[in-house]
Amino acid sequence: MALPKTAVITLGCPKNQVDAEQLLFLLIGKHFPLVSRVDEAEIIIVNTCAFIQPAVEESLDAILEIAELKRRGSCRFLVVMGCLPQRYTQELLDQIPEIDLAIGTSAFPKLPDLLLDLLRGGSPAKLQVEPPDYRSTAGLPQAASLPYTAYLKIAEGCNNRCSYCTIPRIKGKQISFPLEELVRRAAEMAAAGTRELIVIAQDITAYGGKDQGLVPLLERLNDINGLEWIRLLYAYPEKISPELIDLLGQETKICPYLDLPVQHISDAVLQRMNRHGGSRSIRKTIQALESLKRKIHLRSTVIVGFPGETEADFQQLLDFIAEGHFTYLGCFPYWAEAGTRAATMSGQVEDAVKEERCRIIMDCQRRATSRHLQAYLGKSLPVLMEGESGESEFLLQARTPFQAPDIDGVTYITDGFAQPGEIVSANISQVHDYDLFAALGNAPGEISS
Repeated sequence: MALPKTAVITLGCPKNQVDAEQLLFLLIGKHFPLVSRVDEAEIIIVNTCAFIQPAVEESLDAILEIAELKRRGSCRFLVVMGCLPQRYTQELLDQIPEIDLAIGTSAFPKLPDLLLDLLRGGSPAKLQVEPPDYRSTAGLPQAASLPYTAYLKIAEGCNNRCSYCTIPRIKGKQISFPLEELVRRAAEMAAAGTRELIVIAQDITAYGGKDQGLVPLLERLNDINGLEWIRLLYAYPEKISPELIDLLGQETKICPYLDLPVQHISDAVLQRMNRHGGSRSIRKTIQALESLKRKIHLRSTVIVGFPGETEADFQQLLDFIAEGHFTYLGCFPYWAEAGTRAATMSGQVEDAVKEERCRIIMDCQRRATSRHLQAYLGKSLPVLMEGESGESEFLLQARTPFQAPDIDGVTYITDGFAQPGEIVSANISQVHDYDLFAALGNAPGEISS
């Protein structure tokens, strides 16, 4: 039986991308022909995000577009997987009857066989949503989207129970994947050409539970031949151990970069958010990182307009951002998510106030980012080449060790050439908002910055 052309659309965070890459590996193993254009595909799989309402709306819009393709006849089967089915279950099928299969967050390894059953005329249950159990996904290889950059998901789920967050309800409690399995997968990625390994989880600092397994894992990853950069995303401030800080301070393959989602600095707001540790813990961690001889670039996210956030709370956050601790930072207006404790709290802030506070924070951060980047004018930095820029056909695009893909700025190459995946030295000539402009040098770059 000739299998139909299949396309996978992935929305949301890098953790979703890992699931999609593991699914692609399984589909390839079952000989499904993969295509990138949805208008060429007979099977279309939408890997969804449902963390906050804008993500839900983006996922629904994508599904409805594919449903229209199905009505026109170019798509035979519409599959939805990930967070949206896990969160809304039967409600999703009731709203969009064109969906042929809805797969929960940990059930996607069954999808290739379910598709084969459909193609043979079977009638598997449309809804394949179970309590999250990620043991079947831990050892799955990935068909990496980029040959030189890959994500290594070291855990799934979350135990933090922030009052605004739906993740524990969608993903379940955190489970850490076996260290040896992760090292094996990372070594396979390096052997396949991965130069940059991005370590991710909802909370990487909870890896290994009370045994604090993150540092031993990173030490093992650091020894893998072929890997050049190891990047860390989503480390909770109160869980960052002295051992992890010491490791970041060493001249290793670990990038001088840490994503530190602080969310706020007002203790009153942090308490209502159910964020543990408070402002003192955040400042203590930042001070320890900033005291290292090796400069560590910090990235963070904050939420404005949380229920009960006063003007004084907001001013405290603004003053904190103005201190300039973060090279990059994202700011989000609070969304009242159904089923969370925060959604029922008193003191809900008007949307217009939230949007204005968000604008003020980002204006402040833009100036802070500029100060960080201006310090590199006339200096050389290592960059990982990514190929042609999406902004201009006359420029190449790259990233420094303190620029994570898709969430931070980029480095535009105005002179010189190197192949995608190469790490080379670049001489910084201009700064524009969140981006750098540079000309390539001749020597490979060091990872320190």
